[in-house]
Amino acid sequence: MELNSPLAMIVRPFIRLLTYLTLATLISCQVTSHQAKEEWKTSPSQEFPSLRQTTTKIEFKIVKAADWEVPLSGLLDLNDPKAKGQIDRPEPISIYFYVIKHPKFGTYLIDSGVGKSFRNGNQERKVSSIVASQMNLEKLKIFHTTKEYLLENKIELKGVFFTHLHLDHVLGAYEIDSKIPFYVGPSEVTSKQFINLFVQGSTNNLLGEEPNLIQLKLSEEIGKISYLDFFGDESFFVISVPGHTAGSLAFYVQAKDGGHLVLGDSCHTQWGWQNEVIPGSFTADPDLNRKSLRYLIEWTNQFKPKFVYPGHQERLPGLAFETWKR
Repeated sequence: MELNSPLAMIVRPFIRLLTYLTLATLISCQVTSHQAKEEWKTSPSQEFPSLRQTTTKIEFKIVKAADWEVPLSGLLDLNDPKAKGQIDRPEPISIYFYVIKHPKFGTYLIDSGVGKSFRNGNQERKVSSIVASQMNLEKLKIFHTTKEYLLENKIELKGVFFTHLHLDHVLGAYEIDSKIPFYVGPSEVTSKQFINLFVQGSTNNLLGEEPNLIQLKLSEEIGKISYLDFFGDESFFVISVPGHTAGSLAFYVQAKDGGHLVLGDSCHTQWGWQNEVIPGSFTADPDLNRKSLRYLIEWTNQFKPKFVYPGHQERLPGLAFETWKR
């Protein structure tokens, strides 16, 4: 085949693409090089749990750690037909963590908030200069650091559940005792991506030295949507919703004041939830993310929680999804 033949001109871009994909696969790495213990937890086979009126009620609290601003194109799939008319722009968001207090098993966090080193433009950051330049960290307005909150409220922490290990969800992890269990979803640590080549060092620093990472395994099938009754009393459900990352998690809490559904970053924004539009460039597997988001919508229709919590904006009433369309 001649180098400048029509056939060569057609084939050449495909060869370049194949070469790029091959190289990306070869040099992909895990989000962290810290070792994670895998803990097998049996997940029921039915689509939804048969929730009873459990007598065990969890105390639940949401804490806004910081306000922030990032591009809308990362938060919303602007190519979705339902997002027609939406344009890319800086979008105000927040970083949250959640406190759950079980009457028998103690107090846990969902996500880790923000650490002191990110306050007031402090240069002792735990992330590389390359990562910092892409994260708009100068836009962070911190209200509570993780360590301050735990000390002020005299919390003896028993564990932390991470919705996933993107950097904005582990910014306070290094302020937590390394002996505390850090629970992550199936394949969250062991899956590999090319972008992790740039963020792995920062993720390692944020997780702290020798963190007690526990990767939950709910099914033999990779990428399966499933759930786990973590405490065994139907008070707190860990929901595996892969897509945004391989091991993304959501959570359903049966609290004293009603049900609370924490979406994680399966859906970042209020508008995304109300219109069933997944995140944009921040998501690893859009098709799987759509499937997981649909599952969470069906969960809401089934159990009608008091509130639903998008990953980075204010909570919404847990209305049946069709209600938003009226």
